[in-house]
Amino acid sequence: MGISNYDISSTVGTLVSQRLVRKLCKKCAKKREFTEKEKNLILQIGERYNTKFDLEGKYTYDAVGCKQCNNSGYYERIGAFEVLSLEDNIRELIVKGASSIEIRNEALKGSYRPLLVDCINKVIDGITNLDEIDRKIIIY
Repeated sequence: MGISNYDISSTVGTLVSQRLVRKLCKKCAKKREFTEKEKNLILQIGERYNTKFDLEGKYTYDAVGCKQCNNSGYYERIGAFEVLSLEDNIRELIVKGASSIEIRNEALKGSYRPLLVDCINKVIDGITNLDEIDRKIIIY
Protein backbone atom coordinates (compact mmCIF):
# COMPACT_ATOMS: atom_id res chain seq x y z
CA MET A 1 0.00 0.00 0.00
CA GLY A 2 3.04 2.25 0.05
CA ILE A 3 2.96 2.94 3.79
CA SER A 4 6.26 2.78 5.64
CA ASN A 5 6.76 0.44 8.58
CA TYR A 6 7.47 3.46 10.77
CA ASP A 7 4.16 5.12 9.83
CA ILE A 8 2.27 1.92 10.60
CA SER A 9 3.92 1.43 13.98
CA SER A 10 3.49 5.06 15.00
CA THR A 11 -0.17 5.49 14.00
CA VAL A 12 -1.81 2.13 14.73
CA GLY A 13 -2.67 1.50 18.37
CA THR A 14 -4.79 -1.63 18.27
CA LEU A 15 -5.73 -4.20 15.67
CA VAL A 16 -8.97 -6.18 15.91
CA SER A 17 -10.06 -9.20 13.93
CA GLN A 18 -13.47 -10.82 14.20
CA ARG A 19 -15.61 -13.61 12.81
CA LEU A 20 -19.28 -14.12 13.37
CA VAL A 21 -20.08 -17.67 14.45
CA ARG A 22 -23.50 -19.21 14.77
CA LYS A 23 -24.80 -19.81 18.28
CA LEU A 24 -26.36 -23.16 19.10
CA CYS A 25 -30.13 -23.18 19.34
CA LYS A 26 -30.99 -23.40 23.05
CA LYS A 27 -34.20 -25.29 22.37
CA CYS A 28 -32.77 -28.25 20.48
CA ALA A 29 -29.00 -28.49 21.13
CA LYS A 30 -28.09 -31.97 22.32
CA LYS A 31 -25.63 -32.10 25.23
CA ARG A 32 -22.84 -34.69 25.14
CA GLU A 33 -19.33 -35.26 26.44
CA PHE A 34 -16.32 -34.24 24.38
CA THR A 35 -14.82 -37.11 22.40
CA GLU A 36 -11.16 -37.96 22.95
CA LYS A 37 -10.39 -36.54 19.49
CA GLU A 38 -12.07 -33.24 20.42
CA LYS A 39 -10.30 -33.09 23.80
CA ASN A 40 -6.94 -33.74 22.16
CA LEU A 41 -7.58 -31.08 19.53
CA ILE A 42 -8.51 -28.49 22.17
CA LEU A 43 -5.49 -29.36 24.31
CA GLN A 44 -3.18 -29.13 21.26
CA ILE A 45 -4.57 -25.68 20.45
CA GLY A 46 -4.00 -24.68 24.08
CA GLU A 47 -0.38 -25.85 23.93
CA ARG A 48 0.22 -24.05 20.64
CA TYR A 49 -0.99 -20.75 22.09
CA ASN A 50 0.21 -21.20 25.68
CA THR A 51 -3.36 -21.32 27.01
CA LYS A 52 -4.90 -23.78 29.42
CA PHE A 53 -8.44 -24.91 28.68
CA ASP A 54 -10.33 -26.50 31.56
CA LEU A 55 -12.45 -29.34 30.16
CA GLU A 56 -13.20 -30.88 33.56
CA GLY A 57 -16.96 -31.26 33.92
CA LYS A 58 -17.56 -29.48 30.62
CA TYR A 59 -19.77 -30.66 27.80
CA THR A 60 -20.26 -29.82 24.17
CA TYR A 61 -23.45 -29.73 22.16
CA ASP A 62 -24.57 -31.08 18.82
CA ALA A 63 -26.77 -28.97 16.55
CA VAL A 64 -30.03 -30.88 16.07
CA GLY A 65 -32.65 -28.63 14.50
CA CYS A 66 -36.17 -27.58 15.45
CA LYS A 67 -38.90 -25.21 14.34
CA GLN A 68 -37.35 -22.22 16.15
CA CYS A 69 -34.00 -22.50 14.33
CA ASN A 70 -35.50 -23.56 10.99
CA ASN A 71 -33.99 -27.04 11.44
CA SER A 72 -30.44 -25.70 11.29
CA GLY A 73 -29.49 -26.29 14.94
CA TYR A 74 -28.25 -22.71 15.23
CA TYR A 75 -30.02 -19.52 16.23
CA GLU A 76 -28.40 -16.07 16.16
CA ARG A 77 -24.69 -15.25 15.90
CA ILE A 78 -21.95 -14.07 18.21
CA GLY A 79 -18.62 -12.41 17.53
CA ALA A 80 -15.31 -14.13 18.10
CA PHE A 81 -12.41 -11.73 18.44
CA GLU A 82 -8.67 -11.29 18.63
CA VAL A 83 -7.19 -8.01 19.74
CA LEU A 84 -3.56 -6.98 19.32
CA SER A 85 -2.42 -3.87 21.16
CA LEU A 86 0.76 -2.50 19.65
CA GLU A 87 3.07 -2.27 22.62
CA ASP A 88 6.63 -0.97 22.26
CA ASN A 89 8.18 -4.39 21.60
CA ILE A 90 5.70 -5.04 18.77
CA ARG A 91 6.24 -1.53 17.33
CA GLU A 92 10.00 -2.14 17.24
CA LEU A 93 9.51 -5.38 15.32
CA ILE A 94 7.28 -3.64 12.78
CA VAL A 95 9.81 -0.84 12.24
CA LYS A 96 12.57 -3.44 11.75
CA GLY A 97 10.44 -5.19 9.10
CA ALA A 98 9.99 -8.42 11.08
CA SER A 99 7.87 -11.20 9.61
CA SER A 100 4.29 -11.74 10.73
CA ILE A 101 5.41 -14.96 12.44
CA GLU A 102 8.00 -13.08 14.51
CA ILE A 103 5.44 -10.43 15.44
CA ARG A 104 2.86 -13.06 16.38
CA ASN A 105 5.35 -15.01 18.52
CA GLU A 106 6.28 -11.84 20.39
CA ALA A 107 2.62 -10.88 20.84
CA LEU A 108 1.85 -14.31 22.32
CA LYS A 109 4.34 -13.58 25.09
CA GLY A 110 2.07 -10.73 26.17
CA SER A 111 -1.70 -10.43 26.45
CA TYR A 112 -2.55 -11.27 22.83
CA ARG A 113 -4.73 -14.33 22.28
CA PRO A 114 -5.64 -15.47 18.76
CA LEU A 115 -9.12 -15.74 17.34
CA LEU A 116 -9.00 -19.52 17.70
CA VAL A 117 -8.54 -19.27 21.48
CA ASP A 118 -11.67 -17.11 21.79
CA CYS A 119 -13.56 -19.59 19.62
CA ILE A 120 -12.50 -22.56 21.76
CA ASN A 121 -13.62 -20.70 24.88
CA LYS A 122 -17.03 -20.24 23.26
CA VAL A 123 -17.17 -23.99 22.56
CA ILE A 124 -16.27 -24.82 26.16
CA ASP A 125 -18.93 -22.37 27.39
CA GLY A 126 -21.55 -24.15 25.24
CA ILE A 127 -22.25 -21.17 23.00
CA THR A 128 -21.22 -22.89 19.78
CA ASN A 129 -19.52 -26.13 18.75
CA LEU A 130 -16.33 -27.28 17.04
CA ASP A 131 -18.18 -27.94 13.77
CA GLU A 132 -19.14 -24.27 13.51
CA ILE A 133 -15.65 -23.12 14.44
CA ASP A 134 -14.17 -25.44 11.84
CA ARG A 135 -16.59 -24.03 9.27
CA LYS A 136 -15.36 -20.49 9.99
CA ILE A 137 -11.62 -20.88 10.56
CA ILE A 138 -10.74 -24.50 9.63
CA ILE A 139 -9.25 -26.30 12.63
CA TYR A 140 -9.39 -29.95 11.55
